[in-house]
Formats: sequence, structure tokens, C-alpha cells
Amino acid sequence: MDLTSVALILLSAFCHALWNFYSKSSRDTRILFFWCGFYTVAIAFIAFGIKHPVVPKPVWGYIAGSAFVHLLYKLSLTHAYTVGEISFVYPIARAAPAFLPLFAFFLLKERISAQGLIGILCVMISILLYQQREKHIQFKTFFRYLRKPDSLWAFATLASVIGYSLIDKQGMSEFHRYSADTPLWRAVTYYLMENSISQVFYGLSCLARFPHQQVIQIGRTEWKRALAIVGLSLVSYSLILYVLMTEKVSYVTAVRQCSVIFVVLLGGYALKETYTRRRLIAAVIMVLGIFLIANF
Repeated sequence: MDLTSVALILLSAFCHALWNFYSKSSRDTRILFFWCGFYTVAIAFIAFGIKHPVVPKPVWGYIAGSAFVHLLYKLSLTHAYTVGEISFVYPIARAAPAFLPLFAFFLLKERISAQGLIGILCVMISILLYQQREKHIQFKTFFRYLRKPDSLWAFATLASVIGYSLIDKQGMSEFHRYSADTPLWRAVTYYLMENSISQVFYGLSCLARFPHQQVIQIGRTEWKRALAIVGLSLVSYSLILYVLMTEKVSYVTAVRQCSVIFVVLLGGYALKETYTRRRLIAAVIMVLGIFLIANF
């Protein structure tokens, strides 16, 4: 892989880690995501006003399915950040690349090599380490801590990431088959469409759950944070799209997984979260596992 591509992917990973860090450090992540959605929809209106999107009929079903799963993702992630530490929640939520081959094996009939299985095992070990909340490692406590709210929401987020990844993979394949637009515009169109739909429904759920005055207050005091999150998310996504034009998706996914290391460092040293050294070791093992999976 070209060194420039590696640098761009690492920058994308850092941007992804940073917007999650800003989300976690908000007074209320759930309401902050409401305003992130508001700005995202506004950007979509501007983008589609400049260039009218043309979505083939077969793709709409995938966009709708992805929007629904993304809605579940936003609900799970915001709840996870509300009750848990980012250095615990984020790595588990980002472990999808390790589990996607298993689901692709059963659903899409893709093969897994011995090296791929070793990589998946590494990720499993890292998750076991993340679950440790005692001074000394005790694997017998894994299932007890697995029932904790932060674990439940983190794994719910992971499940939603796996779900929308599988849907998006098929959806973009259909988009490529039926559309004559440039690959970059197809990806941006798909992203803005599904994200806008999910954000509208997420916004409605926020208005139903939280007092309007509280929503307005967060919007007034944290609008810069919301804009930063939207901007960092778009930059992170755009960098990945750019690199994907010349590099293999498996390699890009593997290098981007370094974001878990950035998050553990940010959570441990900026937010003073617990078990930083142990979670950093687990993050390195997870990244190693993803690299093995990407190269199998």
C-alpha cells in the first residue's frame, strides 16, 4: 500500500476517533446527535440542490433498510456513550470487521482461511480483555459483566454496524450495476440518503423523549461541537472514499481500525477513564486481528 494512502487512512481514523470523543464529552450525547442530524440533513439539501441525485429503483430498498439499521445504530451508540466509557464502548462497536467474514460466510457464501480465523480469535481475545473490570484478569467474570448496560449497548451497536455493513455492501453493488454516475457521487448520494432518512426519525424520537427546552439548550451551547462532529465525520468518510479508489477495501479497513487505539488514548488520558493500559493492549490485539483478517 502506498505511504500516502496509509497516511490518509490514519488521518481518517483519527478524525473518526475525534468525533466520537467529542460526542462522548458532550453534556448529553443523545441530544447532541439530534443537532448533528439537523446539520447533516441541511448539507444533504444543499448537495442535492447543486446536483440532483438519481437513485435506481432497486437501490431504494437497500437505502431504506440501511436507514432503519442506522437508526438503531444511533440509538444504541448514544445510549452506550451515556452509560459507559468511550475506551470500552468504541472498540467493541468497531469490531465489526472481525465478525463480518463470519456473517458473509453464512449469508454470502464467502470463504474464511485459517489466517482469517486466527484474526477473528485475536479480536475475540481483545473483547475478553475489554470486559475485565477487576484489578486482576478473571475470565470467569466475563458473562457477569456482559450483562452490564454499557456492554449490552456496546454489543447492540456492534450488531447494528454488522447489519448496515452487509446491507450497504449489497446496496452499493446494485447502485454500481444500475447507475452511470461517478463512483464518488454514487457513494455520497447513498450515504446522504440513508443518513438523512435515519436522522429524521432519530430527531423525531428525540423530540418525543426529551423536553424541547433541553434540546434547544444543547443546540445553543454545543452547536460548535455538533458542527465539528459533522465536519470530522464527512472528512473521515471522504478520505476513505478517496483511498478506496486505488487501494483494496480489506487493507483500508484494517489500517482504519487504528482508530480504536486513538480512542483508548483519548479516553484514558483526556477523560481519565479506567484500565487504560489493559484496554490499549486489547486495542493493539484487535488491530492485529483485523490486519490478519484483511490479508487472509
